[in-house]
Amino acid sequence: MVVDRVRWAVVATGNISTSFTRDLKLLADDAVVTAVSSRSQQNADRFAAEFGIEHSYDDYRRLIESGTVDVIYIGTPHPQHYAVARAALQAGIAVLCEKPVTLTAKQAQDLIAVAAEHNTLFAEAMWMRTNPVIQAMFAELHNGVIGEPQQVVADFAFHKPSLPARLLDPALGGGSLMDGGIYPMTFAYMALGRPAEIKAVGSLNDDGVDLNVAMAWRYDSGPVAAITCGLRSQNPWTASVSGPEGSLQLPHRFHHPEYYVRSTASGAERIDVPTHGLGYHYEAAAVMQALRDGLVEVPSLPHAATVGILELLDETRRQIGVRYPGDDDDLSG
Repeated sequence: MVVDRVRWAVVATGNISTSFTRDLKLLADDAVVTAVSSRSQQNADRFAAEFGIEHSYDDYRRLIESGTVDVIYIGTPHPQHYAVARAALQAGIAVLCEKPVTLTAKQAQDLIAVAAEHNTLFAEAMWMRTNPVIQAMFAELHNGVIGEPQQVVADFAFHKPSLPARLLDPALGGGSLMDGGIYPMTFAYMALGRPAEIKAVGSLNDDGVDLNVAMAWRYDSGPVAAITCGLRSQNPWTASVSGPEGSLQLPHRFHHPEYYVRSTASGAERIDVPTHGLGYHYEAAAVMQALRDGLVEVPSLPHAATVGILELLDETRRQIGVRYPGDDDDLSG
């Protein structure tokens, strides 16, 4: 049981780790970052100096062995998540790992089993699930404000003249699905649950990286979802769920919104929900509460959903022909 401030470690020093660490300062009474690791000692030292972190390492294994942390945040490229998370869980250190938590559902299932074996908390950092606006909107949905949901529409596509190299590298889990598609897929999953059938089409580059993807989900009880993601267009980045009594809509950058819109027969109303910071501290706070409660699973970041989304990603990749190195490999410690 953690009593004092939770000691965090950060693995990797890129943009996402920087944003997460900045947001942790909002929880200073409950959290402190005590260690950081990077592929180079120089980067680790720079990050440590910027955020006042006591310990810095050039290898995540040294960080895990240091005895200075309660929970590790993993912000590495996707293919590195599995090995780092597994090593930490085997050492009895809690893990919050960036999404997608692994490249395949099989890997995620293994990490969940390791977490259970070592009675150690494990969570995917799907931060949109802990956003107060999204939580308020889904509370209304589940209370029946628009009736039984029937349709979901969500997109996450963007274009930049020069994309980060990792997004176009199949060896690094590149493509639009893992970085962008996981958000509208998660929204649809939260609204409707797991579909009975999915259909996917996609456009790939010469290296087999998905540049444009469209998905249709069908449910036995009648609802459907339309989901798109891509790296070649500037899309609205919006999401909505509709039912017989109206709709609930999240605006641009729906995965961390400041408000939602409720549209019913009485008209459309903007619903503002107070938020602060960048939004990463909400998932950190949820992890720390679960840690203090002695849980291996964060209620707002359920293991079943993590695996369910990855199974849908696996199937979508199969249908459009995206393969990653090691897709057929057996798991090993």
